[in-house]
Amino acid sequence: MAMFLVLFFILPLLRLCLLSLSDPAGPFAAYLRLISVPAYRSGLLATFGIAGMVTVLSVVVSYPVAYLMASVGPRLAALLGLCVLLPFWTSSLVRTTAWIILLQRYGVINTLLLEAGLIRTPIAFIYNLSGVLIGMTHVLMPFVVLPLYGAFRGLDRGLLDAAESLGATPFTLYRRIILPLTARSAFAGAAIVFMSALGYYVTPALMGGARETMAAQLIAFNIEDQLDWPTASALSTVIIVVSLVIFAAAHILGGGKSLFGGSAPSTRGVSGTTSSPRRSALDWALATSAVPILVFLVMPILIIAPMSLGSSPFLSFPPRDLTLHWYRLIVTQSQWVYALWNSLAVAAIAVPGASLLGTFAAIGLDGLRGRLRAMTEILMVTPIITPAIALALGLYYEFAPLRLLSGHWGLGIGHIVLAAPLVFVSVRTSLSRFDPTLIQAAQALGAGGLRIGAQVLLPAITPGLAAGAIFAFITSFDEVIMSLFLTNVRSRTLPRLIYENVSEDINPTVAAVSTLIVFATLLILLMHVTIVRRRS
Repeated sequence: MAMFLVLFFILPLLRLCLLSLSDPAGPFAAYLRLISVPAYRSGLLATFGIAGMVTVLSVVVSYPVAYLMASVGPRLAALLGLCVLLPFWTSSLVRTTAWIILLQRYGVINTLLLEAGLIRTPIAFIYNLSGVLIGMTHVLMPFVVLPLYGAFRGLDRGLLDAAESLGATPFTLYRRIILPLTARSAFAGAAIVFMSALGYYVTPALMGGARETMAAQLIAFNIEDQLDWPTASALSTVIIVVSLVIFAAAHILGGGKSLFGGSAPSTRGVSGTTSSPRRSALDWALATSAVPILVFLVMPILIIAPMSLGSSPFLSFPPRDLTLHWYRLIVTQSQWVYALWNSLAVAAIAVPGASLLGTFAAIGLDGLRGRLRAMTEILMVTPIITPAIALALGLYYEFAPLRLLSGHWGLGIGHIVLAAPLVFVSVRTSLSRFDPTLIQAAQALGAGGLRIGAQVLLPAITPGLAAGAIFAFITSFDEVIMSLFLTNVRSRTLPRLIYENVSEDINPTVAAVSTLIVFATLLILLMHVTIVRRRS
Protein backbone atom coordinates (compact mmCIF):
# COMPACT_ATOMS: atom_id res chain seq x y z
CA MET A 1 0.00 0.00 0.00
CA ALA A 2 2.90 2.35 0.73
CA MET A 3 4.13 2.10 -2.87
CA PHE A 4 0.60 2.65 -4.19
CA LEU A 5 0.23 5.79 -2.07
CA VAL A 6 3.63 7.05 -3.22
CA LEU A 7 2.59 6.69 -6.88
CA PHE A 8 -0.98 7.94 -6.70
CA PHE A 9 -0.95 10.19 -3.63
CA ILE A 10 2.47 11.56 -2.72
CA LEU A 11 3.80 12.14 -6.25
CA PRO A 12 0.64 13.88 -7.59
CA LEU A 13 0.60 16.22 -4.61
CA LEU A 14 4.32 16.93 -4.89
CA ARG A 15 3.97 17.74 -8.58
CA LEU A 16 1.04 19.97 -7.72
CA CYS A 17 3.20 21.85 -5.22
CA LEU A 18 5.98 22.21 -7.82
CA LEU A 19 3.41 23.38 -10.35
CA SER A 20 2.54 26.27 -8.05
CA LEU A 21 6.12 27.52 -8.59
CA SER A 22 5.90 27.44 -12.38
CA ASP A 23 4.16 30.79 -12.89
CA PRO A 24 5.75 32.73 -15.80
CA ALA A 25 5.92 35.83 -13.60
CA GLY A 26 8.18 34.11 -11.07
CA PRO A 27 8.33 31.07 -8.75
CA PHE A 28 6.35 32.76 -5.98
CA ALA A 29 4.08 34.91 -8.14
CA ALA A 30 1.09 32.62 -7.60
CA TYR A 31 1.44 32.87 -3.81
CA LEU A 32 1.83 36.64 -3.98
CA ARG A 33 -1.33 36.72 -6.09
CA LEU A 34 -3.23 34.99 -3.28
CA ILE A 35 -2.31 37.89 -1.00
CA SER A 36 -2.59 40.82 -3.42
CA VAL A 37 -5.80 39.90 -5.30
CA PRO A 38 -8.84 40.72 -3.11
CA ALA A 39 -10.91 37.77 -4.41
CA TYR A 40 -8.27 35.21 -3.42
CA ARG A 41 -7.53 36.94 -0.12
CA SER A 42 -11.22 37.01 0.75
CA GLY A 43 -11.62 33.39 -0.33
CA LEU A 44 -8.83 32.20 1.97
CA LEU A 45 -10.16 34.25 4.88
CA ALA A 46 -13.65 32.85 4.26
CA THR A 47 -12.23 29.32 4.13
CA PHE A 48 -10.49 29.54 7.49
CA GLY A 49 -13.31 31.53 9.06
CA ILE A 50 -16.06 29.14 7.96
CA ALA A 51 -13.96 26.10 8.89
CA GLY A 52 -13.43 27.58 12.36
CA MET A 53 -17.11 28.39 12.88
CA VAL A 54 -18.20 24.94 11.70
CA THR A 55 -15.68 23.34 14.06
CA VAL A 56 -16.93 25.31 17.07
CA LEU A 57 -20.57 24.57 16.23
CA SER A 58 -19.84 20.88 15.74
CA VAL A 59 -18.14 20.60 19.14
CA VAL A 60 -20.87 22.52 20.97
CA VAL A 61 -23.79 20.51 19.56
CA SER A 62 -21.95 17.18 19.85
CA TYR A 63 -21.53 17.26 23.64
CA PRO A 64 -25.23 16.78 24.56
CA VAL A 65 -25.71 14.03 21.95
CA ALA A 66 -22.60 12.08 23.00
CA TYR A 67 -23.45 12.42 26.71
CA LEU A 68 -27.01 11.22 26.13
CA MET A 69 -25.81 8.23 24.08
CA ALA A 70 -23.45 7.20 26.87
CA SER A 71 -25.92 7.68 29.72
CA VAL A 72 -28.88 5.60 28.50
CA GLY A 73 -29.47 1.88 28.20
CA PRO A 74 -27.94 -0.25 25.44
CA ARG A 75 -31.06 -0.40 23.25
CA LEU A 76 -31.75 3.32 23.36
CA ALA A 77 -28.05 4.01 22.86
CA ALA A 78 -28.13 1.84 19.73
CA LEU A 79 -31.13 3.79 18.42
CA LEU A 80 -29.42 7.11 19.11
CA GLY A 81 -26.27 5.78 17.49
CA LEU A 82 -28.30 4.94 14.39
CA CYS A 83 -29.59 8.53 14.34
CA VAL A 84 -25.97 9.68 14.23
CA LEU A 85 -24.52 7.03 11.92
CA LEU A 86 -27.26 7.04 9.30
CA PRO A 87 -26.70 10.70 8.36
CA PHE A 88 -22.96 10.12 8.81
CA TRP A 89 -22.86 7.41 6.14
CA THR A 90 -25.57 8.87 3.93
CA SER A 91 -24.32 10.75 0.91
CA SER A 92 -23.24 14.28 1.84
CA LEU A 93 -24.70 15.39 -1.48
CA VAL A 94 -28.06 13.86 -0.55
CA ARG A 95 -28.03 15.64 2.80
CA THR A 96 -27.12 18.94 1.16
CA THR A 97 -29.94 18.46 -1.33
CA ALA A 98 -32.38 17.79 1.52
CA TRP A 99 -31.28 20.94 3.34
CA ILE A 100 -31.81 23.03 0.22
CA ILE A 101 -35.34 21.64 -0.02
CA LEU A 102 -35.95 22.39 3.65
CA LEU A 103 -34.42 25.85 3.78
CA GLN A 104 -35.16 27.45 0.42
CA ARG A 105 -37.32 30.59 0.26
CA TYR A 106 -40.60 28.69 0.06
CA GLY A 107 -39.26 25.44 1.44
CA VAL A 108 -40.64 23.30 4.22
CA ILE A 109 -39.37 25.35 7.16
CA ASN A 110 -40.39 28.75 5.77
CA THR A 111 -43.81 27.37 4.80
CA LEU A 112 -44.42 26.03 8.30
CA LEU A 113 -43.30 29.30 9.88
CA LEU A 114 -45.55 31.32 7.54
CA GLU A 115 -48.59 29.12 8.15
CA ALA A 116 -48.01 29.29 11.91
CA GLY A 117 -47.95 33.07 11.73
CA LEU A 118 -44.49 33.27 13.28
CA ILE A 119 -43.08 35.23 10.35
CA ARG A 120 -44.58 37.47 7.67
CA THR A 121 -41.94 37.08 4.98
CA PRO A 122 -39.69 34.08 4.23
CA ILE A 123 -36.32 33.99 5.98
CA ALA A 124 -33.20 33.70 3.82
CA PHE A 125 -31.71 30.53 5.30
CA ILE A 126 -29.58 29.54 2.29
CA TYR A 127 -27.31 31.12 -0.30
CA ASN A 128 -25.62 32.88 2.59
CA LEU A 129 -23.44 32.09 5.62
CA SER A 130 -26.24 30.46 7.62
CA GLY A 131 -26.89 27.93 4.86
CA VAL A 132 -23.22 26.96 4.67
CA LEU A 133 -22.92 26.61 8.44
CA ILE A 134 -26.09 24.51 8.71
CA GLY A 135 -25.13 22.21 5.83
CA MET A 136 -21.48 21.72 6.83
CA THR A 137 -22.20 21.27 10.54
CA HIS A 138 -24.79 18.61 9.76
CA VAL A 139 -22.31 16.72 7.59
CA LEU A 140 -19.25 17.01 9.87
CA MET A 141 -20.54 16.93 13.47
CA PRO A 142 -20.56 13.08 13.68
CA PHE A 143 -16.74 13.28 13.55
CA VAL A 144 -16.97 14.91 17.00
CA VAL A 145 -19.88 12.88 18.38
CA LEU A 146 -18.14 9.52 17.95
CA PRO A 147 -14.87 10.28 19.82
CA LEU A 148 -16.81 12.15 22.52
CA TYR A 149 -19.08 9.13 22.94
CA GLY A 150 -15.99 7.00 23.53
CA ALA A 151 -14.75 9.51 26.12
CA PHE A 152 -18.08 9.55 27.96
CA ARG A 153 -18.18 5.75 27.95
CA GLY A 154 -14.95 5.79 29.95
CA LEU A 155 -16.05 8.53 32.34
CA ASP A 156 -16.51 7.48 35.98
CA ARG A 157 -20.01 8.52 37.01
CA GLY A 158 -18.91 8.40 40.62
CA LEU A 159 -17.02 11.65 40.09
CA LEU A 160 -20.18 13.41 38.95
CA ASP A 161 -22.25 11.98 41.83
CA ALA A 162 -19.62 13.01 44.38
CA ALA A 163 -19.36 16.54 43.02
CA GLU A 164 -23.14 16.90 42.91
CA SER A 165 -23.47 15.69 46.50
CA LEU A 166 -21.04 18.47 47.48
CA GLY A 167 -23.34 21.06 45.94
CA ALA A 168 -21.82 21.48 42.49
CA THR A 169 -24.19 23.04 39.94
CA PRO A 170 -24.65 21.52 36.45
CA PHE A 171 -22.47 24.30 35.01
CA THR A 172 -19.72 23.56 37.53
CA LEU A 173 -19.90 19.83 36.78
CA TYR A 174 -19.62 20.57 33.09
CA ARG A 175 -16.75 23.03 33.47
CA ARG A 176 -14.68 21.33 36.18
CA ILE A 177 -15.15 17.61 35.40
CA ILE A 178 -16.67 16.86 32.01
CA LEU A 179 -14.70 19.34 29.90
CA PRO A 180 -11.24 18.44 31.30
CA LEU A 181 -11.84 14.69 31.00
CA THR A 182 -13.21 14.88 27.45
CA ALA A 183 -11.07 17.69 26.07
CA ARG A 184 -8.64 15.38 24.25
CA SER A 185 -11.43 13.56 22.41
CA ALA A 186 -13.16 16.84 21.59
CA PHE A 187 -9.90 18.23 20.22
CA ALA A 188 -9.35 15.13 18.08
CA GLY A 189 -12.83 15.44 16.58
CA ALA A 190 -12.43 19.19 16.13
CA ALA A 191 -9.17 18.68 14.26
CA ILE A 192 -10.83 16.25 11.85
CA VAL A 193 -13.73 18.64 11.30
CA PHE A 194 -11.47 21.64 10.65
CA MET A 195 -9.24 19.71 8.22
CA SER A 196 -12.27 18.36 6.38
CA ALA A 197 -13.91 21.78 6.20
CA LEU A 198 -10.84 23.40 4.62
CA GLY A 199 -11.34 21.52 1.36
CA TYR A 200 -15.14 21.48 1.32
CA TYR A 201 -16.70 22.11 -2.06
CA VAL A 202 -20.24 20.76 -2.47
CA THR A 203 -22.05 22.46 0.42
CA PRO A 204 -20.57 25.96 -0.04
CA ALA A 205 -21.12 25.76 -3.80
CA LEU A 206 -24.78 24.76 -3.46
CA MET A 207 -25.85 26.53 -0.25
CA GLY A 208 -23.56 29.56 -0.07
CA GLY A 209 -23.38 32.92 -1.78
CA ALA A 210 -20.57 35.02 -3.23
CA ARG A 211 -19.25 35.96 0.21
CA GLU A 212 -19.01 32.28 1.18
CA THR A 213 -16.72 31.35 -1.74
CA MET A 214 -14.12 28.98 -0.29
CA ALA A 215 -10.73 27.78 -1.46
CA ALA A 216 -12.08 24.65 -3.16
CA GLN A 217 -14.41 26.74 -5.31
CA LEU A 218 -11.56 29.07 -6.26
CA ILE A 219 -9.44 26.07 -7.24
CA ALA A 220 -12.20 24.71 -9.47
CA PHE A 221 -12.76 28.18 -10.99
CA ASN A 222 -9.08 28.59 -11.87
CA ILE A 223 -8.94 25.20 -13.58
CA GLU A 224 -12.30 25.12 -15.35
CA ASP A 225 -12.64 28.78 -16.34
CA GLN A 226 -9.18 30.37 -16.20
CA LEU A 227 -6.88 27.40 -16.93
CA ASP A 228 -4.57 28.97 -14.34
CA TRP A 229 -2.73 25.95 -12.99
CA PRO A 230 -0.13 27.85 -10.89
CA THR A 231 -2.78 29.75 -8.91
CA ALA A 232 -4.96 26.67 -8.44
CA SER A 233 -1.89 24.70 -7.33
CA ALA A 234 -0.89 27.47 -4.91
CA LEU A 235 -4.36 27.43 -3.33
CA SER A 236 -4.19 23.65 -3.07
CA THR A 237 -0.73 23.78 -1.50
CA VAL A 238 -1.88 26.27 1.15
CA ILE A 239 -4.77 24.13 2.37
CA ILE A 240 -2.63 20.97 2.19
CA VAL A 241 0.08 22.53 4.35
CA VAL A 242 -2.43 23.86 6.87
CA SER A 243 -4.12 20.44 7.08
CA LEU A 244 -0.79 18.68 7.66
CA VAL A 245 0.22 21.18 10.35
CA ILE A 246 -3.08 20.65 12.19
CA PHE A 247 -2.75 16.89 11.83
CA ALA A 248 0.81 16.98 13.21
CA ALA A 249 -0.27 19.19 16.13
CA ALA A 250 -3.19 16.87 16.95
CA HIS A 251 -0.87 13.86 16.72
CA ILE A 252 1.65 15.43 19.12
CA LEU A 253 -0.95 16.69 21.59
CA GLY A 254 -2.60 13.28 21.50
CA GLY A 255 0.55 11.67 22.84
CA GLY A 256 1.53 10.18 19.50
CA LYS A 257 -1.81 8.44 19.02
CA SER A 258 -3.48 8.58 15.63
CA LEU A 259 -6.71 10.52 15.21
CA PHE A 260 -8.12 7.50 13.40
CA GLY A 261 -7.99 4.48 15.61
CA GLY A 262 -6.73 3.44 18.99
CA SER A 263 -7.96 1.03 21.55
CA ALA A 264 -11.59 0.58 22.15
CA PRO A 265 -13.12 2.76 24.81
CA SER A 266 -14.19 1.38 28.13
CA THR A 267 -17.60 -0.18 28.26
CA ARG A 268 -18.36 1.53 31.54
CA GLY A 269 -20.45 4.59 30.78
CA VAL A 270 -21.66 7.59 32.70
CA SER A 271 -24.64 5.50 33.74
CA GLY A 272 -22.61 2.42 34.70
CA THR A 273 -23.52 -0.14 37.31
CA THR A 274 -21.84 1.82 40.06
CA SER A 275 -23.97 4.87 39.48
CA SER A 276 -27.30 5.81 40.92
CA PRO A 277 -30.39 5.38 38.75
CA ARG A 278 -31.46 8.89 39.77
CA ARG A 279 -31.13 11.45 37.01
CA SER A 280 -29.29 14.63 37.98
CA ALA A 281 -30.04 18.15 36.79
CA LEU A 282 -27.08 17.86 34.42
CA ASP A 283 -28.57 14.71 32.86
CA TRP A 284 -31.89 16.41 32.25
CA ALA A 285 -30.29 19.59 30.91
CA LEU A 286 -28.09 17.74 28.40
CA ALA A 287 -30.85 15.31 27.42
CA THR A 288 -33.26 18.17 26.78
CA SER A 289 -30.76 19.99 24.59
CA ALA A 290 -29.82 16.75 22.76
CA VAL A 291 -33.34 16.10 21.46
CA PRO A 292 -33.52 19.04 19.00
CA ILE A 293 -29.98 18.26 17.86
CA LEU A 294 -30.97 14.66 17.06
CA VAL A 295 -34.00 16.01 15.17
CA PHE A 296 -31.58 18.28 13.30
CA LEU A 297 -29.53 15.21 12.33
CA VAL A 298 -32.34 13.01 11.02
CA MET A 299 -34.80 15.60 9.68
CA PRO A 300 -33.26 15.96 6.19
CA ILE A 301 -33.16 12.19 5.78
CA LEU A 302 -36.79 11.75 6.85
CA ILE A 303 -38.22 14.66 4.89
CA ILE A 304 -36.84 13.85 1.46
CA ALA A 305 -38.67 10.51 1.00
CA PRO A 306 -42.26 11.85 1.24
CA MET A 307 -41.41 14.70 -1.11
CA SER A 308 -40.27 12.23 -3.77
CA LEU A 309 -43.79 10.73 -3.83
CA GLY A 310 -45.68 13.90 -4.75
CA SER A 311 -47.33 14.18 -8.16
CA SER A 312 -46.48 17.87 -8.54
CA PRO A 313 -43.42 18.71 -10.68
CA PHE A 314 -42.48 21.11 -7.89
CA LEU A 315 -41.31 19.86 -4.51
CA SER A 316 -43.87 20.37 -1.76
CA PHE A 317 -44.45 19.03 1.73
CA PRO A 318 -46.60 17.28 2.61
CA PRO A 319 -47.33 15.79 -0.84
CA ARG A 320 -51.00 15.87 -1.78
CA ASP A 321 -51.28 13.18 -4.45
CA LEU A 322 -48.98 10.20 -4.09
CA THR A 323 -47.32 8.69 -7.14
CA LEU A 324 -44.31 6.58 -8.16
CA HIS A 325 -43.92 8.52 -11.39
CA TRP A 326 -40.53 9.99 -10.45
CA TYR A 327 -39.14 6.55 -9.56
CA ARG A 328 -40.30 5.16 -12.91
CA LEU A 329 -38.63 8.13 -14.57
CA ILE A 330 -35.30 7.12 -13.08
CA VAL A 331 -35.51 3.72 -14.75
CA THR A 332 -36.68 5.03 -18.12
CA GLN A 333 -34.19 7.91 -18.45
CA SER A 334 -30.90 6.62 -19.78
CA GLN A 335 -28.76 9.25 -18.04
CA TRP A 336 -29.69 7.93 -14.59
CA VAL A 337 -29.20 4.30 -15.62
CA TYR A 338 -25.79 5.00 -17.15
CA ALA A 339 -24.72 7.08 -14.15
CA LEU A 340 -25.71 4.26 -11.77
CA TRP A 341 -23.81 1.76 -13.89
CA ASN A 342 -20.72 3.97 -13.89
CA SER A 343 -20.88 4.34 -10.10
CA LEU A 344 -21.13 0.58 -9.63
CA ALA A 345 -18.31 -0.03 -12.11
CA VAL A 346 -16.03 2.38 -10.28
CA ALA A 347 -16.98 0.82 -6.93
CA ALA A 348 -16.14 -2.61 -8.39
CA ILE A 349 -12.60 -1.32 -8.87
CA ALA A 350 -12.31 0.71 -5.67
CA VAL A 351 -13.71 -1.73 -3.10
CA PRO A 352 -11.54 -4.81 -3.90
CA GLY A 353 -8.47 -2.63 -4.41
CA ALA A 354 -8.96 -0.70 -1.18
CA SER A 355 -9.80 -3.88 0.77
CA LEU A 356 -6.65 -5.69 -0.36
CA LEU A 357 -4.30 -2.75 0.10
CA GLY A 358 -5.77 -1.69 3.44
CA THR A 359 -5.73 -5.23 4.84
CA PHE A 360 -2.16 -6.02 3.77
CA ALA A 361 -1.01 -2.65 5.15
CA ALA A 362 -2.69 -3.28 8.52
CA ILE A 363 -1.15 -6.76 8.79
CA GLY A 364 2.27 -5.59 7.61
CA LEU A 365 2.32 -2.73 10.12
CA ASP A 366 2.64 -5.22 12.99
CA GLY A 367 6.05 -6.22 11.64
CA LEU A 368 7.40 -2.68 11.97
CA ARG A 369 8.74 -1.03 15.11
CA GLY A 370 9.72 2.39 16.37
CA ARG A 371 9.71 5.48 14.19
CA LEU A 372 9.32 3.50 10.98
CA ARG A 373 6.02 2.09 12.27
CA ALA A 374 4.79 5.54 13.35
CA MET A 375 5.76 7.15 10.03
CA THR A 376 4.15 4.34 8.03
CA GLU A 377 0.96 4.60 10.06
CA ILE A 378 0.80 8.35 9.46
CA LEU A 379 1.32 7.83 5.73
CA MET A 380 -1.54 5.33 5.63
CA VAL A 381 -4.09 7.71 7.15
CA THR A 382 -2.88 10.95 5.55
CA PRO A 383 -5.26 10.66 2.53
CA ILE A 384 -8.19 10.93 4.95
CA ILE A 385 -7.17 14.41 6.08
CA THR A 386 -5.91 15.70 2.72
CA PRO A 387 -8.41 18.02 0.98
CA ALA A 388 -10.12 15.98 -1.73
CA ILE A 389 -10.07 18.91 -4.15
CA ALA A 390 -6.25 19.00 -4.02
CA LEU A 391 -5.93 15.26 -4.59
CA ALA A 392 -8.45 15.40 -7.42
CA LEU A 393 -6.48 18.20 -9.06
CA GLY A 394 -3.21 16.31 -8.70
CA LEU A 395 -4.65 13.11 -10.18
CA TYR A 396 -6.29 15.08 -13.00
CA TYR A 397 -2.91 16.53 -13.95
CA GLU A 398 -1.34 13.05 -13.91
CA PHE A 399 -4.15 11.13 -15.62
CA ALA A 400 -5.02 13.55 -18.43
CA PRO A 401 -1.94 12.69 -20.55
CA LEU A 402 -2.59 8.98 -19.92
CA ARG A 403 -6.22 9.30 -21.15
CA LEU A 404 -7.61 7.88 -17.92
CA LEU A 405 -10.40 10.44 -17.63
CA SER A 406 -12.87 8.84 -20.03
CA GLY A 407 -13.29 5.44 -18.38
CA HIS A 408 -13.61 3.99 -14.90
CA TRP A 409 -10.01 3.28 -13.97
CA GLY A 410 -8.86 6.82 -13.31
CA LEU A 411 -11.68 7.51 -10.86
CA GLY A 412 -11.36 3.98 -9.46
CA ILE A 413 -7.70 4.56 -8.58
CA GLY A 414 -8.60 7.86 -6.96
CA HIS A 415 -11.27 6.18 -4.87
CA ILE A 416 -8.80 3.49 -3.78
CA VAL A 417 -6.56 6.26 -2.43
CA LEU A 418 -9.50 7.65 -0.43
CA ALA A 419 -10.95 4.32 0.74
CA ALA A 420 -7.87 2.20 1.50
CA PRO A 421 -7.08 4.15 4.71
CA LEU A 422 -10.60 3.41 5.98
CA VAL A 423 -10.04 -0.31 5.48
CA PHE A 424 -6.60 0.02 7.08
CA VAL A 425 -8.03 1.66 10.21
CA SER A 426 -10.89 -0.85 10.45
CA VAL A 427 -8.69 -3.94 10.06
CA ARG A 428 -6.07 -2.51 12.40
CA THR A 429 -8.76 -2.10 15.07
CA SER A 430 -9.63 -5.80 14.70
CA LEU A 431 -5.94 -6.74 14.94
CA SER A 432 -5.57 -4.74 18.15
CA ARG A 433 -7.98 -7.20 19.79
CA PHE A 434 -6.29 -10.25 18.29
CA ASP A 435 -4.28 -12.52 20.58
CA PRO A 436 -0.87 -13.14 18.89
CA THR A 437 -0.33 -16.27 20.96
CA LEU A 438 -2.87 -17.99 18.68
CA ILE A 439 -0.39 -17.71 15.82
CA GLN A 440 2.40 -19.08 18.00
CA ALA A 441 0.19 -21.99 19.05
CA ALA A 442 -0.68 -22.75 15.40
CA GLN A 443 3.01 -22.67 14.47
CA ALA A 444 3.81 -25.02 17.34
CA LEU A 445 1.22 -27.44 15.95
CA GLY A 446 2.93 -27.40 12.57
CA ALA A 447 0.59 -25.09 10.63
CA GLY A 448 2.12 -23.28 7.66
CA GLY A 449 1.86 -19.60 6.83
CA LEU A 450 -1.05 -19.96 4.40
CA ARG A 451 -3.04 -22.14 6.78
CA ILE A 452 -2.45 -19.74 9.69
CA GLY A 453 -3.56 -16.84 7.54
CA ALA A 454 -6.70 -18.62 6.31
CA GLN A 455 -7.82 -20.33 9.51
CA VAL A 456 -6.48 -18.12 12.30
CA LEU A 457 -5.85 -14.58 11.11
CA LEU A 458 -8.59 -14.16 8.49
CA PRO A 459 -11.50 -15.11 10.82
CA ALA A 460 -10.17 -12.65 13.40
CA ILE A 461 -10.05 -9.70 11.01
CA THR A 462 -13.19 -10.54 9.02
CA PRO A 463 -15.44 -8.10 10.97
CA GLY A 464 -12.97 -5.28 10.43
CA LEU A 465 -12.47 -6.22 6.80
CA ALA A 466 -16.22 -6.33 6.19
CA ALA A 467 -16.70 -2.96 7.88
CA GLY A 468 -13.82 -1.50 5.89
CA ALA A 469 -15.25 -2.82 2.61
CA ILE A 470 -18.63 -1.26 3.44
CA PHE A 471 -16.98 2.05 4.25
CA ALA A 472 -15.01 1.83 0.99
CA PHE A 473 -18.18 1.20 -1.03
CA ILE A 474 -20.07 4.07 0.58
CA THR A 475 -17.08 6.38 0.11
CA SER A 476 -16.77 5.47 -3.56
CA PHE A 477 -20.49 5.65 -4.23
CA ASP A 478 -20.81 9.03 -2.48
CA GLU A 479 -17.70 10.82 -3.74
CA VAL A 480 -18.39 13.98 -5.77
CA ILE A 481 -15.27 16.12 -6.14
CA MET A 482 -13.09 13.54 -7.89
CA SER A 483 -16.04 12.62 -10.08
CA LEU A 484 -16.20 16.23 -11.30
CA PHE A 485 -12.52 16.18 -12.33
CA LEU A 486 -11.84 12.56 -13.32
CA THR A 487 -14.92 11.78 -15.44
CA ASN A 488 -16.56 13.17 -18.55
CA VAL A 489 -20.20 13.23 -19.68
CA ARG A 490 -20.16 9.58 -20.74
CA SER A 491 -18.39 8.25 -17.64
CA ARG A 492 -20.00 10.53 -15.05
CA THR A 493 -21.19 8.86 -11.88
CA LEU A 494 -24.45 9.14 -10.00
CA PRO A 495 -23.16 11.75 -7.50
CA ARG A 496 -21.91 13.94 -10.36
CA LEU A 497 -25.26 13.72 -12.14
CA ILE A 498 -27.11 14.59 -8.92
CA TYR A 499 -24.78 17.54 -8.39
CA GLU A 500 -25.40 18.81 -11.91
CA ASN A 501 -29.18 18.56 -11.43
CA VAL A 502 -29.12 20.24 -8.02
CA SER A 503 -26.94 23.05 -9.40
CA GLU A 504 -29.55 23.79 -12.06
CA ASP A 505 -32.89 23.08 -10.36
CA ILE A 506 -34.01 20.57 -7.76
CA ASN A 507 -36.92 18.45 -8.96
CA PRO A 508 -38.75 15.38 -7.61
CA THR A 509 -36.51 13.08 -9.69
CA VAL A 510 -33.49 14.18 -7.66
CA ALA A 511 -35.51 13.61 -4.46
CA ALA A 512 -36.39 10.10 -5.65
CA VAL A 513 -32.75 9.26 -6.44
CA SER A 514 -31.68 10.65 -3.06
CA THR A 515 -34.31 8.53 -1.31
CA LEU A 516 -33.07 5.38 -3.00
CA ILE A 517 -29.51 6.16 -1.95
CA VAL A 518 -30.65 6.67 1.67
CA PHE A 519 -32.49 3.33 1.71
CA ALA A 520 -29.54 1.55 0.09
CA THR A 521 -27.18 2.98 2.71
CA LEU A 522 -29.54 1.97 5.53
CA LEU A 523 -29.83 -1.55 4.12
CA ILE A 524 -26.05 -1.94 3.89
CA LEU A 525 -25.56 -0.72 7.47
CA LEU A 526 -28.29 -3.03 8.81
CA MET A 527 -26.77 -5.99 6.98
CA HIS A 528 -23.39 -5.21 8.52
CA VAL A 529 -24.86 -4.90 12.02
CA THR A 530 -26.74 -8.19 11.58
CA ILE A 531 -23.60 -10.03 10.44
CA VAL A 532 -21.55 -8.65 13.33
CA ARG A 533 -24.20 -9.67 15.88
CA ARG A 534 -24.43 -13.18 14.47
CA ARG A 535 -20.65 -13.57 14.61
CA SER A 536 -20.69 -12.31 18.20
